[in-house]
Amino acid sequence: MTNNTEILYDEKVKSLAQKYESQGFHVLTGLKTDELPFDLGNYQPDLIAIKDGSGLVIEVKNSLSRLSVDRLQVLAEEVSKHPGWRFILVTFEDIEAKSLPGTSEELPSWQELKEQFDQAHKLTENEEIQSAFLCLGNIFENALRKRAIDVSIPIERFPVIGLIKHLYSLGELSISQFDLAQACLEVSNRVAHGYIENLNLPLVYNLDNLVSELLTEWKVKFDISQLSSENLAAFHTWLAEFDAADWDKRQQLRLNLTNQIIPFLLLESNENLRNEKLNLKNKPLINVESDVSGLSPEALANFRAWFTEFYPVAWDKQIEKDVTQEETLLSITDSKTLEPLTDLDSWTQSLIGVIQLEEENPTENNDSFIGMWSDRQDLADSSAWVRGVRDNEWSKLHD
Repeated sequence: MTNNTEILYDEKVKSLAQKYESQGFHVLTGLKTDELPFDLGNYQPDLIAIKDGSGLVIEVKNSLSRLSVDRLQVLAEEVSKHPGWRFILVTFEDIEAKSLPGTSEELPSWQELKEQFDQAHKLTENEEIQSAFLCLGNIFENALRKRAIDVSIPIERFPVIGLIKHLYSLGELSISQFDLAQACLEVSNRVAHGYIENLNLPLVYNLDNLVSELLTEWKVKFDISQLSSENLAAFHTWLAEFDAADWDKRQQLRLNLTNQIIPFLLLESNENLRNEKLNLKNKPLINVESDVSGLSPEALANFRAWFTEFYPVAWDKQIEKDVTQEETLLSITDSKTLEPLTDLDSWTQSLIGVIQLEEENPTENNDSFIGMWSDRQDLADSSAWVRGVRDNEWSKLHD
């Protein structure tokens, strides 16, 4: 870096440190590799900001040129393995934001983006060209930023053109999607300055289709990444059945999903039904199956290729989590109080609670679990269930 660039860089790091400290973060700078809270190889961040048990590993770059996003994605994924931690990239070219990087989530959820798209799509159908184009462009930009966060690509504050180029280079956009996105961006820049001669209905329809396609794909992938291990295994089984089915069978599967979704929709719209007993744990699974069943043949083929890679990786992570939780249970189930366990996730807390209650109140007839497992006969022996599910899924992956 030149002297002037070094001065700007130092001022940026100092300014960020002061801003994070003003919001109650404990900020560390100039850390050596062996002083980091966890191993990141030879990497040395510019800042570490810690607050309320969570932390940010922050790197500052003065320019987007010669930036190795692949390396930063690997780094971001490594940091995210540690609960409560996130990698943040800050550049001099970032878009302006009201909050500090990593301190709040300003982007709409995928469901909110889908609802916004439904409104924008009505404008397209009514041929309100300029309004539809502007709304779709805003939804598209938010979707790009949200997808970058979901896949640990730390570019969510880049200018739109940088987002498009990097997401394309990392395989998140196809060549046709990339070309259309660039064409729409060029028109958008001209529209922003009052030039609308290149804005036409075919372009708006193309953008409408692009946004719809990406929202569907990225929302499904996010929702699947949030499924519990039990629901993920169930989805894997359902997808195999759906793939092998002929047209008539697929229609029947879609109808079955519709019949399962209707009670949840009624529950949301009718307060009188709020007390109806529905298995809400199955709702995320049903929603994902419904979304996937509605994919076009081409989109379904692309999704299948992605899921084939995603599924074994997800189960590897779940196996690691199962092992950690079983070790935690073995070490602390003799605790006389649940109060020290508040830092554990809800699944572990609940399971420990059941074990403790059964130890305190032993029965001769081996009563089944209570609470959230009261209707699950297969969970009468939790350890056996965890081992069984893990062994079953692991054997599937290696058949």
